[in-house]
Amino acid sequence: MPLPKTLKHRLIVLLLLSSLFPVVLIGSISYSSMYAMLKNKADKGIASNLHLVRLSFENTLSQLNRASQQLVFEGETGSKLDTYLSTDNLVVKRQLGTQIMNEMSLIHFTNPTLGVIFYYLADTKEVIFQNSQLVPNFDLFKLPVLAEQLSMTYYGPHTSINPLDGNRVLSVIRKVNIPARDDVYLYIETDFKLTDRILNTDDIYRETFHLFVDQNGTIAYSEKQDVFRTGETLPQLSGVRGESGGYYLFEEISNQSWRVVAAVPKRSYNQEIVRWIVQFAVIAVLSVGIGSLLALAIWRMVYKPLLHLQRNIRRLKNNHLSELKGYDREPLLEFAEIHQQFASMRDRINELIRDIDRNARSKRRLEIENLLYKINPHFIHNTLDTIRWLARVNGHHETDRLVSTLNKLLYYNLGKGRSASIRDEIEALKHYVLLQGVRYNFHFEVRYQADPRLLELPVPRFILQPLVENSITHGLRNKGGDPGVIEVAVIEEEGGRVRVEVRDDGYGMTEAEVQRMLSGGGEEESRTGLGIGWQYVRRMLELQFGGKADMRVESGPEAGTTITLLLPVVREKEEKHAESDGRG
Repeated sequence: MPLPKTLKHRLIVLLLLSSLFPVVLIGSISYSSMYAMLKNKADKGIASNLHLVRLSFENTLSQLNRASQQLVFEGETGSKLDTYLSTDNLVVKRQLGTQIMNEMSLIHFTNPTLGVIFYYLADTKEVIFQNSQLVPNFDLFKLPVLAEQLSMTYYGPHTSINPLDGNRVLSVIRKVNIPARDDVYLYIETDFKLTDRILNTDDIYRETFHLFVDQNGTIAYSEKQDVFRTGETLPQLSGVRGESGGYYLFEEISNQSWRVVAAVPKRSYNQEIVRWIVQFAVIAVLSVGIGSLLALAIWRMVYKPLLHLQRNIRRLKNNHLSELKGYDREPLLEFAEIHQQFASMRDRINELIRDIDRNARSKRRLEIENLLYKINPHFIHNTLDTIRWLARVNGHHETDRLVSTLNKLLYYNLGKGRSASIRDEIEALKHYVLLQGVRYNFHFEVRYQADPRLLELPVPRFILQPLVENSITHGLRNKGGDPGVIEVAVIEEEGGRVRVEVRDDGYGMTEAEVQRMLSGGGEEESRTGLGIGWQYVRRMLELQFGGKADMRVESGPEAGTTITLLLPVVREKEEKHAESDGRG
């Protein structure tokens, strides 16, 4: 009977397969292939380290060569040495000796890798100008020779002739070409720590031993004397790697034809392969057991949260929002985020449903208000025309004039479109001022200043009247004394902007009242005198110009009030496009 296709059984099968697959795959790799890979890695590591050792020794010998050139006959020091050895004048001899010692000290100071330096007179076995103590009865010509070139002899690692040292050093002997003598030699050896630092750089195999073989194939130096004795012959390897006893040999040939050989015990060389076999066996056993445990653990961690989520999705599908339940256990971070997002989605759906209900009610209310607003305004105009006709018939010419002015003002204010020209705004404002002059029992004067070039520019409809109404009602009313003055100015500024100012010489406002008015604080605005008119102007500017328009209020007690509108210049085509976007 086949197993049911449930997540539980599939997880167990997949996890077991995932644990067995790497074991089978790695086990299928042949031993020879793995051996070749690890052998190549080991060979490259040893060869790289041996290359560094050879370069370090070559550079060190090159430094010894350069330092010796400054102290032989061809150099200034060499000529002084010639004079020192040939003169019998003790004063001159002493002066030259001091100069030679100073120059040797300078060379030693500028080359910190140098150690013992002195001149050696072979015929008399006399040492002159040494910079340190020397072991007694030493023989320079019995040191292990690496290579010989012309008048120079390079010596491989040997014990320093400084009795206070005793470490391995490299050295060079160079014959000093003095016409009068043929037995003068210069000896220079390296610092006592340098050779050990170079030979101990192998971080791959700690048991690596180094051999130095001269130009004739003779071992000049060996770190493993019990296997590779100094003085024995070591043939050149046929390839990169050779064998000798229980060691693998790797070599590098220098520019002077001497060789440096690394001897690695086979046991150390094969340790990575042995370690891999042991690790593979352990991993093969553990992977099967751990895979089984992981299959059970992952099923528990994954299946239960998914089952809970599946039930909630089914409730959501059946529109049972009230039955959606949270997950009370602490799941994995990923499942916790999924359940949290699902809970947020549930709350968001409930909120959207409530918003839809509120929007539906608001839409019905707006439809009713729109129907009320669409009542034919011609009824009002026709009624006013009738009143005007009756006044004219009865000889009431003032009433006729006022009704005619009111009719024009209402016609303008109830007109279609949200934009009008500056000329229309000023004409409507004049009608409004005429009516207000009859209404109030105080005198005031409105002065107009408008650039004729700006009269046809479009501006939001009905923005001047609320500002002038504020100046009349709350700035000049009950002022007493001289008639108040309101100045309305429309001026073009640089940068493609129009400045509209409404200035009065009334009571003015305090700074706190100005700030409340600018903040748009509802009832506080009413106390500052602008009320609904100010809100209308501000919202119309935001609707038509966005953030391109600016409003400023300057006022002070007994100093009047100036309201400034800075509007961008909008041409007729741009205005029509903006109105079409607003309608769309």
